[in-house]
Amino acid sequence: MNGTPISADGTPVRPRREEYPAQTRAAVVDAARQLFAETGFFQTTVREIAKLSRVSPATVYAQCGGKQGLLRSLMDGFTQAGMTDRSVPESLRASDGAFVVRTLAAAYLRITKEWGDVIRVVIDVAPHDTECKAVLATAQERHRHSLTTVCRHLEDIGALRDDVDAQLATRIITYYYGIDGLLRTREVFGGSLERSNEWLFAQVTAAVLRSPSVTEG
Repeated sequence: MNGTPISADGTPVRPRREEYPAQTRAAVVDAARQLFAETGFFQTTVREIAKLSRVSPATVYAQCGGKQGLLRSLMDGFTQAGMTDRSVPESLRASDGAFVVRTLAAAYLRITKEWGDVIRVVIDVAPHDTECKAVLATAQERHRHSLTTVCRHLEDIGALRDDVDAQLATRIITYYYGIDGLLRTREVFGGSLERSNEWLFAQVTAAVLRSPSVTEG
C-alpha cells in the first residue's frame, strides 16, 4: 500500500498539492481572458493579470508563459472548438435547405457566445503577431473546409438557387458570417447576438437557397 487515498468509486484521490498548479493556471487564464477583452491585449500588463488572479507576476510567467503564453492558451481553446464542425454531421443528414442553414446559424451563435471575446482579441492581435496571425489563418481554413462540405450537400439536395453553386454559397456565407460576422453585425445594429443572428440567417437564406422562405428545423 502506498497510502494514496481512494475515493468511493475506487479511483485515487489527487493530493491538493497536485491540484493547486492546475487551479492556479485556470485562474490566471480566466483573469487574462477578462482583461484582454475589457482592456485589450497590448494594454493589459502581467501585473494586472497577477493582481486579478491573486498571484504574483512571477507565477504568471512560470505557470502560463506570460501574456504570450496566455494568449496561446486562449487561442488553442478557440481553434479546438471549431466554428462549424459540430454542425456538419447534422447538416449532412438533412434534406431541407432552410434547416441546414439554420443549423449552421445555430453553430455560429453558439461559438460566438462561447468564444466571441477571444475571437475579437485574436483578430486585433493578428496583424501585429506572427503566431496569432497563423492561428487565425488556421481557424479560417478549418471554417472554409467545414462550410464547403455543407454547401456541397446543399447543392446535392437541390437547395441552392440556380445561379449559386457550392463554391459561391461558401463565399456568400463566409461573407456574412465568417469568423466574426456575428460580432460585426451586433456592432453595427446593436441589440443581442440572437437578433444579429436572425438578420444574418435571413440574408444568407435569401442569397443562397432556392426558396426564400425561412422555416424552423
